[in-house]
Amino acid sequence: MRVSILGAGPAGSTAAYYLAKNGIEVELIDRVEFPREKPCAGGLFNPLLYYDEFPHVKEAEGVYIYKVRFYCGKYEAEHQSEKPLLKMVLRRDFDYYLLKLATESGAKFHINKVPEGSVVIDATGVKTPSHYNRAGICMVYDFPVDSDIDTVHIHYGWEGITGYAWLYPKKGFANIGIGAYLPCRNIKKYYTSYVKFLTSRGIVNIKHIKYRAKLIPFSPAKIIYDDKLVKIGDAAGFVNSSTGEGIYFAMLSGKICAEAIIKNRGFDWYLKRCREQFGEYLKRIRFSRAPALLNRVLEKAVKIASRDTEFCKTLADNFFRLDNRLVTIQFLKNLWR
Repeated sequence: MRVSILGAGPAGSTAAYYLAKNGIEVELIDRVEFPREKPCAGGLFNPLLYYDEFPHVKEAEGVYIYKVRFYCGKYEAEHQSEKPLLKMVLRRDFDYYLLKLATESGAKFHINKVPEGSVVIDATGVKTPSHYNRAGICMVYDFPVDSDIDTVHIHYGWEGITGYAWLYPKKGFANIGIGAYLPCRNIKKYYTSYVKFLTSRGIVNIKHIKYRAKLIPFSPAKIIYDDKLVKIGDAAGFVNSSTGEGIYFAMLSGKICAEAIIKNRGFDWYLKRCREQFGEYLKRIRFSRAPALLNRVLEKAVKIASRDTEFCKTLADNFFRLDNRLVTIQFLKNLWR
């Protein structure tokens, strides 16, 4: 059997890694040479969980972050964790690291090659909004900074959007972005005002505002597989509907897809297994079509967290966890009651 994988990001390279390690012939195809830039926050949420599932990720270069500051409306709350909340990576380096692991395991990497495998895996990333029932947009950029920053900044409902703005610290960089459900008008305006806000607070000093934009799927794709190919990662719409985090789900879906092929279980088993593993995080937030209501709930959460350290820890756990111990959607529902 030969497997062709289109797209060498975290989903495609992870699938190639596990397939090649199990003796299956794999060709990994992408449109560009690596290393390459990728518009993404680059946060590995709950890194200890990553290491349980993907031990090789521990060696990837990155910075551990233990502190988060939440904002919503006029309220602010800060939490200092004993365990790392996330590991921040530069996607240029992280994706190249995963690709090298795949090729060192036996996968063959090609640029713009026509797939010849009997099985084709689509890991080419997010499609057009019509492929999903719900989608969003983000603007993001890694700004060089003179001094290291040790705190994540999460600003819910920035200027009334259905989404949030952020600053994620990296080694020598500050990743600043904003993400929102579609439709969202003037997102460039909101992004610009957020960068200026962070500068006015003295958190960063950005003189020239830059950005890269990308679509974000907020629901699984309408078609996950057919008789020609199977989708994994962003192509399948496997993204956390409350945070936009997708790296973990990309890698996990790639690993599960590889297992389905190795054990000849079929792609119906693959989809069922994905739903079992992380389906709760793919559910749409019911407040998403009512931004004022959603932002009232989140403002209430940050208000409580500003005076209750234990609740602030719960808020952080809900944001950064990926293992279904806490489900953000249920957390918000309980908060509204």
